[in-house]
Amino acid sequence: MKNKYPRVLDLKEKAAKRIPFFCSEYLFSGTANDKVVKHNADIFNHVFLTPKYLKGTVQPSTKQTILGMEYSAPFGVAPMGSAGLIWPGAETALAKMCSEKDIPYCLSSVASLSLEQVAPNLNDKAWFQLYPPEDKTIRDDIIKRALDADYSALVVTVDIPATSRKERYLKAGITIPPKPNFRTFFQAILKPVWAFLTLLHGMPSFGTMTKYEFFSQDKIDNGWNEMPRYVDWQYLEEIKELWDRPIILKGILDEEDAVKASTKVDAVWLSNHGGRQIDLVPSPLQLLPNIRKKLGKDFPIIIDSGFSSGQDISKALALGADFVMLGRPFLIGIAALGKKGAEHIHYILHDELSNIMEQMCCKDISEMKSQNATVSNEFFLYNLSELK
Repeated sequence: MKNKYPRVLDLKEKAAKRIPFFCSEYLFSGTANDKVVKHNADIFNHVFLTPKYLKGTVQPSTKQTILGMEYSAPFGVAPMGSAGLIWPGAETALAKMCSEKDIPYCLSSVASLSLEQVAPNLNDKAWFQLYPPEDKTIRDDIIKRALDADYSALVVTVDIPATSRKERYLKAGITIPPKPNFRTFFQAILKPVWAFLTLLHGMPSFGTMTKYEFFSQDKIDNGWNEMPRYVDWQYLEEIKELWDRPIILKGILDEEDAVKASTKVDAVWLSNHGGRQIDLVPSPLQLLPNIRKKLGKDFPIIIDSGFSSGQDISKALALGADFVMLGRPFLIGIAALGKKGAEHIHYILHDELSNIMEQMCCKDISEMKSQNATVSNEFFLYNLSELK
């Protein structure tokens, strides 16, 4: 397997062939014209690292500490809603892999399984992601459940003030959670392994959310549209009263938001939601250097969106990130190879990063973060208000 699929890219075609078309559209699409999805991937081509040699040979350590917790590598699995739609049992496979490999798993509040169902497969360094419900009684109950299940950090997502249009979902007949219809049924029977496993596991739902009345099956569409509607700074203060462990604010792009957040939470997570929400925003990677400068060298910065290799991870570290979270690559691995795909994607990313560190003569992540990064003109963003 290591020789046949040495890159994440080598698994994309196989993944698309093993799952129904509507699942493939869910996995690979963004919103509108998918320009941000493409831009997220392309921007890495404009970042270069200049090695410093004559240091002898090194045996690099990829260990990284964030939020007081040491992990085996500076990357982890990002929250992914309805991962069980891509491959039945995906969340369990990812949770077990993360525990075994000692990297963080961030469970989505709209995962196919509930936070209680996934918890037994996790170590004591897993994270839980919250889409802030407008109904504060639901919010408070979810937070209590995450505390009781012993999740170590709470990730509050702020970049979905409204549901995006996701035009490719509409064309493919996708509903989230999925509701079977003639079109999706026909697509499913063409993929017998996926269909059989889905019958065994059952159709995915929002495991954590199904106990709440407005997420009952007859109201699921309305529930999804209403749930991620409200969060402001006061709402965040209320969450802090309920959660006594590290809090991460996810979806930050603006420098002023990042600076203010740094006074209220334990880490910021730069993200454009993988291009799924709005098709006109920059890549978080382009914003990372300035935000790092604003926050100083010690405040924890996490980043996602468009990452698919150890090379990408190394570039983010050199530009100022402390940690990288990846979603699509892990689901691609599982779609292509089943449950063992989670471990294979970890192997690819870790091996690529380790090799780059050897090539760059970096003995640890702190040295990787101090590498000289060079960017081309296409990388830079210019604020028009500053040019007037």
